Amino acid sequence: METSGKSSAAGVVNMDSGPQKMAACYKRGMSQTAAALGASSTETEALSGEEVAEHLPPSVLSQLLRTMRHHIAQATDVMRQVTTQTSDGEWEEQATHLRRIAAFVEDRMIALDLGQRSFLLPDQFQRFSTLLRQRRESAHLSGIELSKRAGLSLRTIKNIESGQVSPSRETVLRLLDVEELALTWKDVLDDPVQPTSNASALDTNYNCYIPPGYEPLRMFQQHVRMLNGPGGHIEQTNAYLEHRSALSYVAMCNEPGFVTTYRAKYPFDELARRMIEAGGESPFKVIALGAGDGYLEVRLVQNLLSRCKNPDIELLLFDISQPLLTTAYQHAIDTFGEQSAVHTLLAHGNFHDLAQYPQVSYTPTKGRRQRIYTMLGYTLANLDSEPRFFQHSLAHCQPGDMLLLDFQQRPSPVGASEDEVRRQDPAFHHPFNKVYADWLGAPFRAHCLNYLSHEFALQLVNHSLIPGSYQMDAIATVRTRSHAERRFSMFRFKRYDEALLAESLARFGWEKLVSLPIGESDRAPVAMLLVKR
Repeated sequence: METSGKSSAAGVVNMDSGPQKMAACYKRGMSQTAAALGASSTETEALSGEEVAEHLPPSVLSQLLRTMRHHIAQATDVMRQVTTQTSDGEWEEQATHLRRIAAFVEDRMIALDLGQRSFLLPDQFQRFSTLLRQRRESAHLSGIELSKRAGLSLRTIKNIESGQVSPSRETVLRLLDVEELALTWKDVLDDPVQPTSNASALDTNYNCYIPPGYEPLRMFQQHVRMLNGPGGHIEQTNAYLEHRSALSYVAMCNEPGFVTTYRAKYPFDELARRMIEAGGESPFKVIALGAGDGYLEVRLVQNLLSRCKNPDIELLLFDISQPLLTTAYQHAIDTFGEQSAVHTLLAHGNFHDLAQYPQVSYTPTKGRRQRIYTMLGYTLANLDSEPRFFQHSLAHCQPGDMLLLDFQQRPSPVGASEDEVRRQDPAFHHPFNKVYADWLGAPFRAHCLNYLSHEFALQLVNHSLIPGSYQMDAIATVRTRSHAERRFSMFRFKRYDEALLAESLARFGWEKLVSLPIGESDRAPVAMLLVKR
């Protein structure tokens, strides 16, 4: 123990350049290993540490990373002892560097493990290597140009196209992001499930679908790392991902005052009548995008059941949050039981990637169901870009498909100044809603190291991609024992003008059928909009 302690302490004392020295050791170790495996000295010197690591056998790289993690853990332990016995703030700064290096190594280990478990099958890889070269050449991209666009080394591109090295999942994801290649997961995996003329071919014996590339563990890991960083924008879906946040969200949605004021007043009976009037008595397929706890979507299906003479409804619950999705499913099963008229399915993933789900996008030539897409619970406000979603994510929609939205209406007239918006929006005249604060603040309490407190404030953004709308960002100020105050943009709330929202949808081929307020007044805070393709 004494020898080990001295060795670790010496390593810590000499960390004047923080992570730079550790990174240098990492690169040096990679180069030495590559040389031992037979790489020429010239070739090795030409590669960065990351590039050398990328081409090591996974077993060798995994062992190196595990050894590195062990030594970093030792150094971290000694650093912790030093920082508790000195008032010199530089030690805490160096400890922060060390924790970042540890997180980096851990991330690479996880990525390597995922990659080893999710590499392409040999025949898939051979097809993909040929396809990649063909797509690159068709796009008139050189290997160097593709490597820059994908953020990969030229050697990686050459190894894939020559069929020498199978790409990791991370590499595939980067290639999918290169717009010129026009690659999809179906291209990569060569999915043997092809649409047939029989509509039941896609849903027989299955009730849950997960697309390729959906990795909630990595998403959660990145989320935690962001929360312990210097601050910034937290992607919207993180508000629902983990169990604590999901539990707080469900509690908020089922708070008695919220239920009686809003949820219980949704005009689903009238909406069901309009849907049957527009779609006829054909079988329905309700696709609930961002289903949450499923309460609203189940009520819609209940009203469709009561109005259909011969009901036949397929309810597809779609959400990125596993705990919310299973909650919604259980609610649907508890409500409909074994009714043969309602068949409930699950889709786990990001609804921006609808094209990856044949269960959603497949349109049979015969026996087609009347599709009704729903975005309830103010899901519309979750979108970074509503126009992009309407234009691209819903591009597969066919004439006759319907879309049902709920949204919060702006209380001020279109064109009002920022001061006027603030005066007329009640949200700016009260402390930040405690129910919302409990929900959005759950990740800080759970995952921020040395957490002390946090508080929320609203920031107005008086411009948006939908004419007549504006958003309010929930900005959290977080205090910990080890950091100065940090600010995070945690969530957005949006207000829309109904007429201009309908006009925007019309530009993308969606015709307004009806808009209804939620409540007695036409200027109720929340309204619903039903449109048809």
